[in-house]
Amino acid sequence: MRSSIFITLIATALFGGGYLYYVAGSICPAPLSYRLGTLDPRFSLSEGEAKLAIAEAESVWEDATGRNLFTYQPKGDLVVNFIFDDRQKFSNDENVLKGKLDTTQNVSDSMRTTYAALVNTYNTIRLDYTKKAEDYTKKLDAYNQKVEQYNKQGGAPSEIFALLAQQKRQLASEQAVLNAQSAKLNALVSEINSVGEKANTVINTYNTGVGDFNKTFGPKREFTQGDYTDKSIHIYTFKNKEELVLVLVHELGHALSLEHVANPLSIMHYILGGQSKKIQLTTEDIAEFDRVCGQKSILEKLKMILSNYNTKI
Repeated sequence: MRSSIFITLIATALFGGGYLYYVAGSICPAPLSYRLGTLDPRFSLSEGEAKLAIAEAESVWEDATGRNLFTYQPKGDLVVNFIFDDRQKFSNDENVLKGKLDTTQNVSDSMRTTYAALVNTYNTIRLDYTKKAEDYTKKLDAYNQKVEQYNKQGGAPSEIFALLAQQKRQLASEQAVLNAQSAKLNALVSEINSVGEKANTVINTYNTGVGDFNKTFGPKREFTQGDYTDKSIHIYTFKNKEELVLVLVHELGHALSLEHVANPLSIMHYILGGQSKKIQLTTEDIAEFDRVCGQKSILEKLKMILSNYNTKI
């Protein structure tokens, strides 16, 4: 059983300063120099790991466009900050409880496997026991009939007596086997019941935990994982490396002055979570990049922007 986590994650870019500032921001600033700024230690993320995640996010854009868009510099213009607050604490608490649930589920699955194996062993032995018991009963009845018959005749001849004695020994041997199987079956029943009771306890614990998890973390909620404003990227929360890289790719897009796109599968969609596990740009992402960071020179774009601006005035 896999419990659902109803979380909608929003990545934002903050703009301001009027029409000219907003439009001028659409001039692609590539290549854009960046550096690592604040890195709160509560993220349990080393400086090297943080830089590597940014580099991976950088390569998503550069590999797809074939252009040098970002470069790391100790005094780069773009600052990437990791800001720890209640959002990451909430995510950490969620991961801890989910980890406990996953462990409990693994124990439950292991017990189910053990229980099924025991039941299978029990059924196999019981089937063999039943067949042997039926065969033994027939042989025993035949033996008793012969003994009774010869007793009525005053006794069996010596050669018959020896044969009956051999049959008696054989029946005793078969009975011993049946007794051993019966003991094994009884032991299996006890073990099956014991494992079943423990499994039920684990399942009840798991179900209680799922209830607590859904009560605390289940309701659909929205919070900002990261944002870009004033030449700074702020990362607030992420669950794992893959999610961190995804948020960084999104915010690096905003740093290039890209806007949100409509396709929920796109990196530049305003809600993160619907993208594929393999982080890659969609057609819409590329189109938005081309719109902002096409082959026109910055001077040409500036002339176009100023021309539009003068027309509007």
